[in-house]
Amino acid sequence: MVLSLAGCAVDHPDKKLYAKQGVLDLCGQNLSGGQIVALNGEWEFYWDRLLTPDNFHGEKSLPEMSGFFSLPGTWRGHRIGEKTLGSTGQATYRLKLLTDQPSGRLTLRIFDIHEAYKLWADGKLIAQSGIPGRSAATETPARTLKLAEVPLTGQPVDLILQVSNYHFRRGGIGEPILAALPGPLESAQTRDWAISLFFAGCMLVMGVYHLVLYLWRKKDVAPLYFGLYCLLVVGYSVTSNSSGWVISILLPGWNSVSMEIFSLSCFVCWASLLYRFLMTIYPDEFHSFPVYLLDARIVIFTILLIFAPGLPLYWFIAVCLLQTFLYAAYYLHRVSLCVRRKRTGARILLTGLVIQFSAGINDPLVHMGIIRSVYLVEPAVFLFILSQSLVLSKHFSKAFSAVERLSIALEQKNQSLQKEIKERNRLEKKIVSISEEERRQLSHELHDSLCQQLTGARLRATAMAHGQVGEKDGHELAELAEILKTSTQDAYKIARGLWPVEHGQSGPSLEALARSIAKATGIRITFNQTCNCKKCENEDITTLYRIAQEALTNAAKHAKAKNIRVQLDCCGSSIITLTVSDDGVGKEISNNEEDGGLGTSIMHHRAKVIGAQLTIGRSPSGGTIVKCTAPCIKSNKTKSEVENDG
Repeated sequence: MVLSLAGCAVDHPDKKLYAKQGVLDLCGQNLSGGQIVALNGEWEFYWDRLLTPDNFHGEKSLPEMSGFFSLPGTWRGHRIGEKTLGSTGQATYRLKLLTDQPSGRLTLRIFDIHEAYKLWADGKLIAQSGIPGRSAATETPARTLKLAEVPLTGQPVDLILQVSNYHFRRGGIGEPILAALPGPLESAQTRDWAISLFFAGCMLVMGVYHLVLYLWRKKDVAPLYFGLYCLLVVGYSVTSNSSGWVISILLPGWNSVSMEIFSLSCFVCWASLLYRFLMTIYPDEFHSFPVYLLDARIVIFTILLIFAPGLPLYWFIAVCLLQTFLYAAYYLHRVSLCVRRKRTGARILLTGLVIQFSAGINDPLVHMGIIRSVYLVEPAVFLFILSQSLVLSKHFSKAFSAVERLSIALEQKNQSLQKEIKERNRLEKKIVSISEEERRQLSHELHDSLCQQLTGARLRATAMAHGQVGEKDGHELAELAEILKTSTQDAYKIARGLWPVEHGQSGPSLEALARSIAKATGIRITFNQTCNCKKCENEDITTLYRIAQEALTNAAKHAKAKNIRVQLDCCGSSIITLTVSDDGVGKEISNNEEDGGLGTSIMHHRAKVIGAQLTIGRSPSGGTIVKCTAPCIKSNKTKSEVENDG
């Protein structure tokens, strides 16, 4: 029988290389050409006995044979007379190899014998996995891959194989024992392990990559499920017979029993994560109830692992394998629905599912011994994971494109909004400028018209009162003159409040404001100005004047201040700073325009119009400090330029 896929499967038996009645004739085979043969055929079979080479010494004391058993094959269902064998038990197999090789060595490959065995060649123990026993208590199970060497002397080779199974659902030799001269089997095994490590490495990279994606954006759980699914597939792949337990290269000391438990745990758990991933990316097509069944499967597996780790556990694994067909059919149906609904990446995922479905049919049948084939789980799962990665990539690409479109639209709206804000600020400044101009005109009209008329009326009333001294009309005229005097003073105050006449066309004077309020309130007010310009030419000085006017008014009315300090700084740093501080009672004042009183809100609004920053708070020495920092266009001029302008 010739190997068709290294280390995994063989062609249909060649009758010339098929053991008959316990003898396999290899004479005349060109093994030196790299040929690999399978020791298939009829082996001597000794049921319910664990025999050793010592039991076969002497022709008179040979043990009674139960018959011949065709390998590969498990003894479950095999009939010996009227008796049908079950899953558990122990047996001894014997084969005589006829070879014409006068010297050298023959390499045997023994793979995945359930569940413990010992192999002798010409009376010498050449391979062992676990410890065969006559009960579950005396058996130490271990499913492994072994390469054993058999010395060749030109004489027949007597092979005795002792097998027991009290833990797996099928006992016996399910995989063919392969033989070749040194080299081909080792090369095939190295190649198979390299391929397994390649697939495992690719899946590991994809898993870690998607876990990192999840850490960057935890709102999307699809990369989390996919990343964990990849890691479980890697865990199963490197610790199962599908890869020849390739993890033993990296961790040679790992106990085979715990490795088997780890492998089965990964197999049982990954289905739940896979379904959650599909349900996350296609929530409208995948139902929620199957995930509870998959979670229940994990719970049942855990219970069996703790309380019944032998045959019941492996029968449950068989049930899980059969469930694979049902879930694969369900996945295909739902993803086909996604394709009809034109969901993102559905066609790619459907292709991967078809490949996975093929492996999902093949591998369980191989595992249960129903068909003879190779394990396809690694390449199939790799391609399936690759298809899922492409689906996630398309989802991310679609999301990035949407974000890009939204960013462009947002940028356009921002530009439009900035233009609108700029135009609004221009209009607000224009309104403030017009308002100030109207205040100036109204102030001048009051001063030049009403105030003058009131002054004239007061003087006329005073003159008339002097002309009628001692008379009743004279007394009334004197009272009228006094009322007109008060009205005149009030009119002048209103006119100066709107726009002090002495400011002229060039703008208001903070120093004059300080003197005026100091004179009206009796509070000591000091004014200091540090400026490169002989005369402040900042176009926003009027707004700063109004802020200072409001701050001084508040300090005079509410702070009970005795001293107020006004400071204006503009030292060529492109900013102008107005500071009004007092030594009054002070209070916590919010810098939020909406939280303060009317006066505070007005100050904040005026500062906002000119692009200034206004802060109001406690002064370190007590009292309140109002500070307004605004841009100053004129401050960039040098001192010489200012003097030349003057």
